[in-house]
Amino acid sequence: MIRCKNGLKIKIVSANYGRTDDQVCPGGKTDTLTCQSKSSEIKVKWNCNGYTICHLHATSKHFGDPCANVSKYLEITYRCVKNINNEINDKSIVVFNAHISKHLTLHLSTPVNVVYDKVFCNYGNAYNPHSGIFTAPCAGLYIFTWSSVVAPKKVFDSEILLNGKRKGLGNCNNENGSWYENCANTVPLVLNEGDKVNIRTIAANYLHGQWSSFKGWKV
Repeated sequence: MIRCKNGLKIKIVSANYGRTDDQVCPGGKTDTLTCQSKSSEIKVKWNCNGYTICHLHATSKHFGDPCANVSKYLEITYRCVKNINNEINDKSIVVFNAHISKHLTLHLSTPVNVVYDKVFCNYGNAYNPHSGIFTAPCAGLYIFTWSSVVAPKKVFDSEILLNGKRKGLGNCNNENGSWYENCANTVPLVLNEGDKVNIRTIAANYLHGQWSSFKGWKV
C-alpha cells in the first residue's frame, strides 16, 4: 500500500514489476536483473494517480509474468503533491465488482464480515478482496449493491456497514423454499475520504459461490 497524508495526492514517477536488483527481496531465484513488465507502470499510474491511498498486489496475475521462475517484486517511486495535471485531476472513475469464489457455510448466529474474494474490476483500487472492505478514495456519493444466492432451506440475512455502523439491510430467507433464491439490495451512501464500507451477516448459514456479489461505484 502507498499513501499520501494531509490532503496530498499520489503522483507515480515510475513503477516496475520484475527484478532489476538482486539485493531486493533476495529469496528465490534472483540472477536475472533485466526483468521488467511492460504494462506495470501504466497499470500502477491508472490505479494510483490522483488518490490518497492505493492498494496494490504484486503478483504475476495482475502484471503478467515478464520472467518465469524468477523471484519478482513491485518497485514504485512516487511523490505526494497538491495538484497534478488536469488529466489526473479530472479522473473520477471509482468502481468495483467482486463475488465470492466458493460456497460459504456459516454459523447462523455468528455475524461475520463477508469477503468477496474474486474481483472482476477494481478501478481506483479502493476495494480490498482480502478483507472485503471498500475504502473511499475521495468524498462523494456512492452506490453499493450486493446480491445473494441462497440454497433451499437456507438463509442469508445481511447488513451493509459504514465505518462499522448499519446503513442498510438485506433479507434472503429461503428456509421454506424448494429451489435457489436470488436476493439483491441497493444502498446510496455519501462518503468522506477514508470511510469504510462492507457487508456483514446478521443471521446466515449459506451463501452460494460465483453467483453472490458485491459492487460499488462513485456517482
